[in-house]
Amino acid sequence: MATPFIANTSAGPVRGLEIADGIAAWRGIPYAAPPVGPLRLRPPQPPEPWSGVRDATSYQAPAPAPPLPQTASVLSDGGSAVQLPPPSEDCLYLNVTAPAGAVRRPVLVWIHGGGYQVGAGTDMAEDGSSFARSHGLVVVSFGYRLGALGFLAVPGEEHSGAFGLHDQIAVLRWIRDNIEAFGGDPGNVTIYGVSAGAKSVANLLASPLARGLVHRAASSSGGADHVATPAQAANVARSFFRELGTGPERIREVDAQDILHAQGAFGDIVHTMWLWRPAIDGLALTARPLDAVAAGSAAGVALLAQHCVEECALFQLIAPDTAEQADRVLADYFGAAARAEILDAYAEARPDLAEDPVRLRVAIMTDERYAVPTTRLADAQCRYGPVWRSRYDGPLTGLPPVLAPSGTAPAVHGADGMQIWSGGSGLAGVLHDVWGVFAGGSAPGADGLPAWPGYDTGRRATMVFDSAGSAVVDDPQAAQRRIWDGRVWESGTWWPSDG
Repeated sequence: MATPFIANTSAGPVRGLEIADGIAAWRGIPYAAPPVGPLRLRPPQPPEPWSGVRDATSYQAPAPAPPLPQTASVLSDGGSAVQLPPPSEDCLYLNVTAPAGAVRRPVLVWIHGGGYQVGAGTDMAEDGSSFARSHGLVVVSFGYRLGALGFLAVPGEEHSGAFGLHDQIAVLRWIRDNIEAFGGDPGNVTIYGVSAGAKSVANLLASPLARGLVHRAASSSGGADHVATPAQAANVARSFFRELGTGPERIREVDAQDILHAQGAFGDIVHTMWLWRPAIDGLALTARPLDAVAAGSAAGVALLAQHCVEECALFQLIAPDTAEQADRVLADYFGAAARAEILDAYAEARPDLAEDPVRLRVAIMTDERYAVPTTRLADAQCRYGPVWRSRYDGPLTGLPPVLAPSGTAPAVHGADGMQIWSGGSGLAGVLHDVWGVFAGGSAPGADGLPAWPGYDTGRRATMVFDSAGSAVVDDPQAAQRRIWDGRVWESGTWWPSDG
């Protein structure tokens, strides 16, 4: 029989369990009140206190999201799958995993990805035990509101459009007030995310509401400035309410499934990628994140920023019309003349792709969506705190011939996340150790890695992780990076939409 673990929170005590020898876990702790009824599309409110000891041995529901083909489950430390409950609007819960008996250990906060449309706090992290065991970290995972329920800017309402981001900030506040009871150190908190989770990291670094709650930050396949301007958010809201068939005054009365149905009318999950995202709401976000970070919003916060070498090859694989969008996107951003200039410059910088228009445009997308925004985030933060920059090359192995005739391919979007969490042998073990050491409060490193200098805008030293041998490279793919110098754009969707 599992041994109970009691921890006190500001809302009442909770009972966890031992999930493996020396590893304790508490699951499904409410960090905010259920965002339902009058609290739908409102900032998160404190949870209602409870009397007695609340059971915290089971996961709670993930946020409502479009259906995915796989069944949501969590692989426990013992190797067995634990089924998650069905999605529900009542989704603002967190999980804590810690070494049994931990006292003021560093805290690693995981922000899941999924394009702000899908996902659960246990994605990739599973039960969080990998870092608790290997590096003695206290791991926190959580759910936050997604899609329209998390990021719809309701017309006529002030500070609307970023409630999923407000949820993330509520988690950080909960950690500040409660994590010591679970063995964590509220003064040593690292946030880490992949994809939308990584873009959330940049947003939290920029948010005045998160100031002082984050001490270190790590980002995979993210970057700064993928947020909605007020005009973009208003365009999406107009289209959404037209599909919903009712006005903003009834948004808290309609069924959640009707909201998901209206959200789905914009297109499938892939083609609406980047449509739902936090808006600059004047409260959680008061400026473009990159501008805020460049002005010192995250002064003193250490940053580890990574992207994958061929991020957007993943999107071309799952949506073959991906590359053909590039010409329109570039023209919308910069005009037809600049589009031709950029295409010519890429053909010169990448002679290996000059005769392959699809791969050339996928490379442009990788830079526009991920590589350049990640570099610009590192550029902005290195004036105010220590920064380390890295690129994950892989390659990915064991792929079927239909995907890669040789069985291998360069790393694509989010490919590093599972390895960082799982660890093991080879490069996965190196990545796991790098993240564990960084979250523990030290400069990133691992056995077998060369010396890794901090990042600055002069040298732009970048650790390139490769299974054949990792190395520090100064300003990798510099010719491509320089093509974007001086160019500023309002990040939108990649496929045509109202956002």
